[in-house]
Amino acid sequence: MFRTVLIAIAATAAIGPAVAQPAAPVRSLTVQIGSWAVAPVGDRTVSHCVMGLRSEAADPAPGKPQFMVSADREFAILHARAAEWTFNSSRDVVVTLAASDGEHKPQARVLGADRIDIALSNDPARLTELAAAGDLEIHAEGKAVRLPLGGLSAVLPAYRECLASVGKPLVQRHAAVSTAR
Repeated sequence: MFRTVLIAIAATAAIGPAVAQPAAPVRSLTVQIGSWAVAPVGDRTVSHCVMGLRSEAADPAPGKPQFMVSADREFAILHARAAEWTFNSSRDVVVTLAASDGEHKPQARVLGADRIDIALSNDPARLTELAAAGDLEIHAEGKAVRLPLGGLSAVLPAYRECLASVGKPLVQRHAAVSTAR
């Protein structure tokens, strides 16, 4: 079941603002707070929420992993990519998450040459604990990758608000586009 959830969430986790059409409103569902972003995902209703650090890079660089959390009412998945990882096939993988409150061994799955999806608790208290930790270290197959969580506490209220909207109609905020040349 974990694998099915990972695939379903990963398939719809591509987020971004809609492309602006001339003389049309720009739709942006993303809330940005510092370097963090939160976005509801869905067609007409919110199916899940995505939260992560913004990155302009197409791929992770050594020491600069890319990651986001996708969650709905039941599941939370940490999608992490790191240049330090080189996996050769999709499969279950043993990982250890190390934070200031100790170590955890959640279920995880390799989904690409440099990507691991990890089951997280979607308990709001757990995210608050992680935000206080400042960083999270992922140990997988002899390599450790540190995820910087600075600024997470500032974006948590927007993330919780997004999660509360799961199952509700997708509400879009609009901004006018100037067509003056």
